[in-house]
Amino acid sequence: MPVETETKVAGGKEVRFAFTPPMASYLNVFCAGELDTLSARLKDVNHGVITTKGKAAQGRYALDSSQQILTYYNDYFGVPYPLPKLDHIAIPGGFGGAMENWGGITYYESRLLFDPETSSAETKQGIYEVIAHEAAHMWFGDLVTMAWWDNLWLNEGFASWMGTKCTAKFNPDWEVWLSKTTPRDPSRRYGIGKESAMEGDARSTTHPIQQPIANEAEASSAFDDITYRKGMSFITMLESFLGEQVFRDGIRLYMNAHKLSNTTTADLWNSLSEASGKPVGEIAAAWTEQPGFPVVKVQRDSSGKITLTQERFTVHFPKAPPLEWKIPLTYSSAGEAAPLSLLMTSKTADLPGHWADRAVKLNVAGAGNYRVQYDEASWKLLLGELPKLSSADRVNLLSDAWALVQANRAPLSLYFGLVEKLPTKDELAEREQIILVFDFINRLLVGEAQRQDFQKYARSILRPSFEQVGWDPKSGEPTKIALLRGSLINALGDLNDEEIVAGCRARFEKYLSDPKSLAPDLRSHVFAVTGRYADEATWNKMHELGVKTTSIEEKQNYYDALACALDPKLAARTLEISLGDEVPTSRATYLVAKVARQSEHPEVAWQFAKAHMKQLLAKTDALAANSYAPSLFTFFSDAARISELKSYAKSDLPPTAAKAVARAIDEVGFRAEIKPRAATQIVAWIKKAGNRP
Repeated sequence: MPVETETKVAGGKEVRFAFTPPMASYLNVFCAGELDTLSARLKDVNHGVITTKGKAAQGRYALDSSQQILTYYNDYFGVPYPLPKLDHIAIPGGFGGAMENWGGITYYESRLLFDPETSSAETKQGIYEVIAHEAAHMWFGDLVTMAWWDNLWLNEGFASWMGTKCTAKFNPDWEVWLSKTTPRDPSRRYGIGKESAMEGDARSTTHPIQQPIANEAEASSAFDDITYRKGMSFITMLESFLGEQVFRDGIRLYMNAHKLSNTTTADLWNSLSEASGKPVGEIAAAWTEQPGFPVVKVQRDSSGKITLTQERFTVHFPKAPPLEWKIPLTYSSAGEAAPLSLLMTSKTADLPGHWADRAVKLNVAGAGNYRVQYDEASWKLLLGELPKLSSADRVNLLSDAWALVQANRAPLSLYFGLVEKLPTKDELAEREQIILVFDFINRLLVGEAQRQDFQKYARSILRPSFEQVGWDPKSGEPTKIALLRGSLINALGDLNDEEIVAGCRARFEKYLSDPKSLAPDLRSHVFAVTGRYADEATWNKMHELGVKTTSIEEKQNYYDALACALDPKLAARTLEISLGDEVPTSRATYLVAKVARQSEHPEVAWQFAKAHMKQLLAKTDALAANSYAPSLFTFFSDAARISELKSYAKSDLPPTAAKAVARAIDEVGFRAEIKPRAATQIVAWIKKAGNRP
């Protein structure tokens, strides 16, 4: 609430705030410091951005976004924002994310501050998305609060979905729904994206969206991909099935019925059922109360009849308990005016109609949280229709094909064959899905004889895309082209493209004397590639720039680039930085994982972390403390590491780390299993006519 009075008292002043409405205590925040404020009033709400001294001007974009977002939510929810102010507070130092404190949202500085002269389009997009997410919590979480932490997904899954919906409405060229499927930065593949959530949900270490929470440690462990991304994916699927208007009507009923009180998942289903006339609770039960998700197998006979069969989809999880779901299916075909829907309520179902030689695409635009496995005839028909499919549908086919490879349900040739038949080379989400997979394979093959040939093949796929977008930003080009250019530079640099590496080095040298010569959208990518192949002099120069800059974004770019160094001596020097105070504490701990992944020296990073674990854990927050050490093992693909982690966990980790240890063990086991299989199949594919390096 806003300040009502300020009075002088002995030694300072007394500040009295307006009376607070009923609220959950975890949403209370108190911030004090030498602060600047930027504010604007829109109707009955005062919007503010609060920063440390001298940085308020960088809050203009956040301030404008806040007003646009709140106006949209007032209309969508049918209940106006109930407080007289909404402050967005940029906090330096150890705070690593954002928190939806009611009326006073706190953010790490890089999540809120934007400099039009030096900040990238990716930073701008990230700021809008996080404000939209946190502002959605003002209703879903704050005005209406979960009754207990087992319903955490009600807060986070819905805010993730609502924030994306709002961002997409006002920024259609960002393609945020597709970017939520394939995270832009492969190094963050375990933190964001629908696909990363589905990867985790296919494993033995998954859990239901709605899970029992008995204590604080279990509550902390619930802030994961299943809660956020699977929750978001299920809501996306449910809205797609019920219809956008009907779904919103249900949300409005829910808000009006439960404002200023607590709810459970059942309350939401009741409101949506009332609005839609459909048994939402029955549909939702399996999706929220049991783990995993289904794969729908498509089989067509000679008469054109299509039979669907569902089963649980798993990866590296033998003898998984069989499960079934009520699946809200969507499907489309050439000649149909609009997508069709079908609620699959049993293990098998026939698709209505006779399809003869017509291609059928299930899971329209990838809105559903399930995989589809087509028989050979159906797959060939779909490949013939690729140019007519939307980019969202092609991304969905790519994602499913790669998942089938991971699950050993299909050979790698299925995925590569699809990649080579794509009709375009500059669709952002399609290329980023390919980059994500190529990045995984490239790092899996470190030290293997097949790696050089794979890199050459991967370059042959991605290089034409780069040649199409070019080095230099063009006036008026879509934001997605700028984002794609950066992703391609990073990917080709990692794949040892000599021309890209030389181009990055030359542009970095020019940047040193003329910073304006390098567009903000290219800086992090050019720095990363230059840092990857840096010699000592280049590393020293980047380090010097990182120490001197006062810009949070620039500092992050420089230190991330230092973590990429392939030279093990330089990687070791980067690790030492994590123990000091050059970078904020939350970034310092992340630096170790960044080195483990980017430098291709996970052993160097692990030995360093093990030797300094007490100092590193002192810099982590409660959510990361249990997972920090186990997460550093996820960069290994040697099964022998499993016994090492088990031994370390027994001697050095608390019982509350058991879930994180199990997830890390599963990831190492998966990598050890897929590595020889992928290596063998890559060799076979490259040897085929037209694929020889």
